Amino acid sequence: MQAFPRRTCHLNTWCRRQWFHRSMNELQDTTPQRTNPLQIQMLSETLHKQIFKETEIAETLNKNLKSVENHLQKHGLWNHATTVLDDVDLKLPPLQGSSIEEHFYKIAEQQIAEYKSMAENLCSSETPPLPDEWVYSKGWTKYLPDGSTTAVPYPEETAIVFDIECLMTEGQFPTMATAVSDKYWYSWVSDYVVEDKYRWSDKPTLSDLIPLETKRGSNAPPGGKWQKRLIIGHNVGFDRSFVKEQYYTQPKPIRFLDTMSMHIAICGLTNFQRILYQASGGKSMRKEVLEHKEKHQKWHSDTSEDWKRISTMNNLNDVYQLHCKAGPLKKATREVFIEGNMHDVRDQFQELMMYCANDVLATQAVFRKLWPQFLQRFPHPVTLAGMLEMGTSYLPVNTNWERYIQQSNTTYSEMQRELKNLLMSLANDACALLENDRYKDDPWLWDLDWNVKDYKLKKLATKLKHKDLFEESLDNSEEDTPFKNPNGIDMLTAKDCIIQSEDEQEERDELVAMVMSTAGRVPKNETFMAGYPAWYRELCPRPNAEDWYPGPSLISTQVRVTPKLLRLTWEGYPVHYNEQHGWGYLVPGETESEMDRELANQDDEEDLKEEERKFPIHSLHEFLASTKPELYSPDYEKIKLAEDPLGRGFDANSMEPSELRRHWALVNETKPCKPFTASPGDGPFDIGLSGCVFYKIPHKDGNNKRVGNPLAKDYLLRVEDGTLRTATGADADRVLSLGKMCSYWKNNQQRIEGQMAVWMKKGELPKSITSQEDYEEDSLYGAVVPRIVPAGTITRRAVEQTWLTASNAYPDRIGSELKAMVQVPPGYHFVGADVDSQELWIASIIGDATFQKIHGCTALGWMTLQGNKADKTDLHSKTAETVSISRDHAKVMNYGRIYGAGQRFAERLLVQFNPRLTPEEAKQKAKKMYMATKGKRSQSGLWVGGTESHMFNGLEKIARSEEPLTPVLGCRISRALEPEHVLDDFMTSRVNWVVQSSAVDYLHLMLVSMRWLLEAFSIRGRFCISIHDEVRYLVRSEDRYRAALALQITNLWTRSMFASRLGMKDLPQSVAFFSNVDIDTCLRKEVVMDCKTPSNPHGLARGYGIPQGTALDIYEILKITNGTLCAKSQNKTAPSGIKEN
Repeated sequence: MQAFPRRTCHLNTWCRRQWFHRSMNELQDTTPQRTNPLQIQMLSETLHKQIFKETEIAETLNKNLKSVENHLQKHGLWNHATTVLDDVDLKLPPLQGSSIEEHFYKIAEQQIAEYKSMAENLCSSETPPLPDEWVYSKGWTKYLPDGSTTAVPYPEETAIVFDIECLMTEGQFPTMATAVSDKYWYSWVSDYVVEDKYRWSDKPTLSDLIPLETKRGSNAPPGGKWQKRLIIGHNVGFDRSFVKEQYYTQPKPIRFLDTMSMHIAICGLTNFQRILYQASGGKSMRKEVLEHKEKHQKWHSDTSEDWKRISTMNNLNDVYQLHCKAGPLKKATREVFIEGNMHDVRDQFQELMMYCANDVLATQAVFRKLWPQFLQRFPHPVTLAGMLEMGTSYLPVNTNWERYIQQSNTTYSEMQRELKNLLMSLANDACALLENDRYKDDPWLWDLDWNVKDYKLKKLATKLKHKDLFEESLDNSEEDTPFKNPNGIDMLTAKDCIIQSEDEQEERDELVAMVMSTAGRVPKNETFMAGYPAWYRELCPRPNAEDWYPGPSLISTQVRVTPKLLRLTWEGYPVHYNEQHGWGYLVPGETESEMDRELANQDDEEDLKEEERKFPIHSLHEFLASTKPELYSPDYEKIKLAEDPLGRGFDANSMEPSELRRHWALVNETKPCKPFTASPGDGPFDIGLSGCVFYKIPHKDGNNKRVGNPLAKDYLLRVEDGTLRTATGADADRVLSLGKMCSYWKNNQQRIEGQMAVWMKKGELPKSITSQEDYEEDSLYGAVVPRIVPAGTITRRAVEQTWLTASNAYPDRIGSELKAMVQVPPGYHFVGADVDSQELWIASIIGDATFQKIHGCTALGWMTLQGNKADKTDLHSKTAETVSISRDHAKVMNYGRIYGAGQRFAERLLVQFNPRLTPEEAKQKAKKMYMATKGKRSQSGLWVGGTESHMFNGLEKIARSEEPLTPVLGCRISRALEPEHVLDDFMTSRVNWVVQSSAVDYLHLMLVSMRWLLEAFSIRGRFCISIHDEVRYLVRSEDRYRAALALQITNLWTRSMFASRLGMKDLPQSVAFFSNVDIDTCLRKEVVMDCKTPSNPHGLARGYGIPQGTALDIYEILKITNGTLCAKSQNKTAPSGIKEN
């Protein structure tokens, strides 16, 4: 028999394999999906075997299932239909190890191995001696042990401790820097320090920055290959933003390790602890501090101050003193960088360089102390790898960034000008009420300071006759000469115009003399704005003011008089300010009025004229009768018109007591038919106003706080829902609208304009950008390097002032399109996703693991996995139904509760969401919600009876353990929160830490997985930023779909890692993949958002030419990529039916 050629045999083998694979797929299509004992769909057989290998799922005991059934049945969730999805058939990259847990450990270890070795070497090596003198030369200088120096392009060693200094008056330019390796010291000096030359631009370029990997004028590394390097610094994200190579589009293997993040993770303080720490050693009167002391005294709870001994604030000086047991650093020299100029830097060059070098020494000493502690408390390599990856954040920008700032400023200026003019107009109108004392009848303006100052003249020194003064003035004046017009013709003088009648002339002479006689009485310093009320004068700048403008130009929404000028109402009642209680509102009350007291005492001799500033209760009733007629009797208007009892024009002084009593009884008949004292808010308070009581406007932090300004941003929602509105006039309504539109830019303008955008020339851009058809040579291309602190809180959440807190675009907020101004360069796309209900799922799976280790065995777990809005079985709909609030509000309440917030927090939130609620109603609703969700304490101390009882038992078990650790990566809580140092204190923060810190574990796992997949499959991309629960990568356009598949695989692996570490070797299909992966050309919450705002009225599509992006689910991504990460196997274009970006 003739043998087949080898090639033919291989082809037949491949064909057989493909036939077998297709047959298995067809068979799978006819077989039911895998489910757990609760009929919740799990991973397909194919995926389960690849991730959890051949792990056998233990049979669940019937008694355990019975307890699950009873629990779910109690909360109305048993026997509900579950969602069935199509199985995902996907060949995953092979795990690097025998399990998902080993896989993550190995790939993370690979990623940090060299950096860890560098850190160990730097930690154990001797520090070279400080140079005696610093070289005054631009660029980098290396200091050799023998005292000699040499110029170098950048530090040669792979690991250095680094610190830079900036001269604030020069702008965002580095001035000098120092670094130390295990062998040498280095210094860097800006060209502008050495050479006295003019800086033509306030925008930094690459040539202004500090090179750490390339030579001057070059964009490529020596040898053509980028080397792995480790840069250590305290708050090193700031130093990184001045490093030249960090603005290149291509990712680099250099990493930055932050000692401040290490300190915060090891022994950092919560926000509340920082307040207590700063208050220690003195008698603080802050309410938070006093309440904390009161709580411990009231409940006689155990407390410890030991945590103050083992922690401190985050600045280098305090951290150095704590960990190195050393004295404070000398910081006086720093003032030169803050307030000095370049001449001061040159004059004090040696001292300033030594100051910078001492910071490097302190940072190195801190690092040596913290490094072994960090490895001990955070043993899993994913934690370090994730923190290093977070330090590579990168935001590309283009010409539209400058345009955005300009348009926002222009729109803001125009609206501020309109706002100012409207407020000035309102102030002028209010000032007119001074005439005939009309302000006394205004329930808003009656208590302003209406005192006026008269114009005062000097006394006349000598009494001269008017005629003599006139003649004297004529004698001292020069003889009038005729005026000539431009044609040279004589014109009449003033004397020629005088009527020659003797009587008229004499009368005119006396009048002129009388006026002239007052010249000497004009004071040197004239009375400022005589005749105007005091409150109005305070709004007017003096004529000699630098920014003088006529009228009440000092008025703004921050001025206390503004809410009164706007006639603001809260729930329809006039607002009022009280020194003791802050801003509130006035409601007619049942308290005894002055008139009642007068009639009761029958004091015929009381002089009513003494009450010059009596509250106009009649005006309040008139106003409320027109705006809230349902609260008044039907005959109110009739009685008022017929008798006008004690209203406008009523002269109480002309009445006998008996007659006065009769009219006052008639007034009482017009009292509201419904009690005003049932009004919501904190109160009532009797503040001494006749006929009414005062209620405090609810504060977001509780009733013990005073509202300082009802026009602040915290009350914008109350403007939108109509709780806070103006009583009269379209102008006043426009003021509220303008204030709302200006609020975002007003609060964020300085931070946004302070972002350091570095623009690159064409020669500094890679060919992957300049070779694209849509590349425009006239456009600007650059980047912003966010100054991120990778572990800025004790939960190890990253912190950055602008980007990590950026909101989404709102149609009534100037500049809120901020995120959308981060736009890809030509040839690139953003690929990212929003982790669906990340922290809610983490909390629920901890609850499931605590109860029966079955996915969805708790009510919270079932609602998270299978609940949906349609039949109101999801968590947020359930909570909304329980306490009769909206689903959006329930969502906020749920996350607050999961983070450890108590019932009082819920009460405050309920009042914020619905100011109509009374405190008692809010208390009852919150109590009902907590009973239904958290449950109640049993005698054993466990939570029972609620949908979330098992979850809270699991969280508290971790938080109360001797060494609280996150359940997945085993990260330890800050020493300042360990029970050993705080006993039972700060329990809310400790419970919150379990969820939040586990969410950081989730993010770090994702970053490590994506980094491995990008490198393993040559997907050209880099990490950009993580905002809230979003992650975004900058990817070459040709690789965007493979990057999308990599993200889906990353989510699958990460969730599987969580399930495995919690003892559940399986994963529900509903959470295995992102609902969508976004592929876009700008950063925005949803790919279809057009981001229309007052500063971007035409939207992104028309205004900037940015099309909508593409959102793909796992099934669409599999169609495009053919289910593989290999470049050669993917489709060049998206299949029909899938919209391509």
